[in-house]
Amino acid sequence: MRLIASLLLFSVAVSPTLAEDADDSNIPERQQRLYSALEKVRPALVAVLDGRGAGSGVVVSGDGLVLTASHVVDSPRGGRRFPLQVRFSDGKGYRAEILGMDRSVDSALLRITESPKDGEEFPYVELGQSSELERGDWCFALGHPGGFRQTRPAPVRLGRVLSVGHRTVVSDCAIVLGDSGGPLFDMSGNVIGIHSMITEVIVENRHVAIDCYHRDWERLKSGERWGKLYSHDNGLSISDFVGINVRWRSFTPEVFRVQRGSPADSAGIRTGDILVSINDEPFADQLGLSNLINHLDADQRVDVVVDRNGREIHLKMKTGDRPEPDELREILKRRFRGGRELLDQRNEQLSSSRKVGPFEKRSIEELAKFEPILETTGAATVELRHRGQIKALGTVMSEDGYILTKASEIEDVSKMKCVLPDGRAVTLTSVGINNPYDLLLVKVDAQDLKPVEWVADDAEAGSIVITTDGRGTPLLPGVVSVHTRSLPTSKTGFLGVQMETLREPRNPVKITHVLPGGAALAAGVKVNDRVVSIDDRAIRNNQQMALLIRAKKPYEKIKLIVQRAGQEVTMNIALTPRYISEVGDVLLPRYSDTENLGEFASVHNSGFPEVLQHDTDLFPNQCGGPLYGISGKAIGLNIARAARIKSYALPAAAVQKVYRELLKLGESETESDDDGDDQPDEE
Repeated sequence: MRLIASLLLFSVAVSPTLAEDADDSNIPERQQRLYSALEKVRPALVAVLDGRGAGSGVVVSGDGLVLTASHVVDSPRGGRRFPLQVRFSDGKGYRAEILGMDRSVDSALLRITESPKDGEEFPYVELGQSSELERGDWCFALGHPGGFRQTRPAPVRLGRVLSVGHRTVVSDCAIVLGDSGGPLFDMSGNVIGIHSMITEVIVENRHVAIDCYHRDWERLKSGERWGKLYSHDNGLSISDFVGINVRWRSFTPEVFRVQRGSPADSAGIRTGDILVSINDEPFADQLGLSNLINHLDADQRVDVVVDRNGREIHLKMKTGDRPEPDELREILKRRFRGGRELLDQRNEQLSSSRKVGPFEKRSIEELAKFEPILETTGAATVELRHRGQIKALGTVMSEDGYILTKASEIEDVSKMKCVLPDGRAVTLTSVGINNPYDLLLVKVDAQDLKPVEWVADDAEAGSIVITTDGRGTPLLPGVVSVHTRSLPTSKTGFLGVQMETLREPRNPVKITHVLPGGAALAAGVKVNDRVVSIDDRAIRNNQQMALLIRAKKPYEKIKLIVQRAGQEVTMNIALTPRYISEVGDVLLPRYSDTENLGEFASVHNSGFPEVLQHDTDLFPNQCGGPLYGISGKAIGLNIARAARIKSYALPAAAVQKVYRELLKLGESETESDDDGDDQPDEE
């Protein structure tokens, strides 16, 4: 009876009562539903560990059945499989085994093989129905980005369903490596997807549709394993096998070319048609369409549904000859040859001017819902510009012109202009800098500003947030992913260089990059310098140098001797905290490569004594302004974009503390200057 009860859970969707009462368009109600759902589902999240890497998963029955992605558990290293383990958020680990998997959709089912250490059953969640999802539905993601960390709770990310297919759900809940296999939930806390794949574009987050598990439940549970995972467009749609070119706009597939005499042409597919389904299977994105077509046979009769001017048209199509692999490769080469147009399209999607789709969490309609919240409090943001370009935002701290901003984005205060919310451009002067928090206090000549209002308490994970532009207009919505914590990098010394990667130890170590904003740059270290010693200790290789620096504390001084142009140069350098994240976004070089520092992620993006982590996709020049909660008061000050899914804000209490310290410092320096002016000149 217990087994039957567990199996029944897998077909449970959102209850009619919840569905009828839900009003996710109302932000306060959305907030309460998110808090309630998070409290319910967090205990069932697990990390999936196999000795070579880490992914995520979610428990879906009291006796320990776990959903994850097939690619998390399907890559043995060295010809043997390491023991499989799942670990709950409290650190308790259990042995597990793989049951079944469908690699073609990236689904897998595991079973915990040990009994619960506490209680009679494991915490678990219920499954929803992805077929009942609508584009624009709100959802949230959990997982372990970058791997399981006992000191950091699993970050939550909030978003909306952008597209739903037979095999895939696409959302703007940002995920990254380590999240794979983790759950995507509806706002009632039912699992609607399992994290699978991403691209660099923030809205392209692919999840295995939960209905794949419903359809294949018995096969998965019995231990069957089948299929092959495809992670790229195979070109079949544009080959003679089908014969159409499709343009995707907001995950809507529009036919923009039909090859004459092709199967699509013969079936009656026309330019401008919107593809709806093939053989009753809808598809969520280009990869879903590619995989669907890949499962068709040559000369197979299929049903194709298109939307033509708002009317559904049912067509019959017979596929052509299936091309050979070499022919497919040539087709893809032709598509990407030159590649300038596609590269421009990709760069536009990655830029701040990206066209926002109608179902995204940052759509015009959704942003408008924040306007009443910010009506009386949202004009506390200013723009700091250099030659017309926004370098950072600023947070108004007082009516008489004191403003806090991100220090590392401001190279020379004397060359900056501050653009106030009413459009006035005024000059500014520096009052003081707090390096650990990367905060700069400036003063502008204005007496009628609207200072920010701060919350009294720390914001908890799951709190909905909004960032405004310099006019106080809602710009970027998000959610607090992790509550206030100290970053380990704040306690680690950092020189600010990158070293030559060598296969063999070599002395001296060559400097290949000197990072902006670092101690090395300030001290005059140069590219191609070769490190001879640190504190009179000879440096033999990169690893030794890295370990030596990491053992130092921030602001501790070292004696660095380098070889330059045949001469030794000695420098005494005070280290900084490690202001660049130790773990970048693997396979996402735009957020971690030295060449891109400051473009997608902030140069100074770590090392802060305390931060709130949120999922807002800030650009570096959008940091420095307030981060608002749904009360209209600021919960923090945006200080850095650190990775694809990770932005940091300094919590309200820390910002006010630093402000008071900098204000007092500025006043004491002013008094000192005044005292000096009163003294008679000396001979």
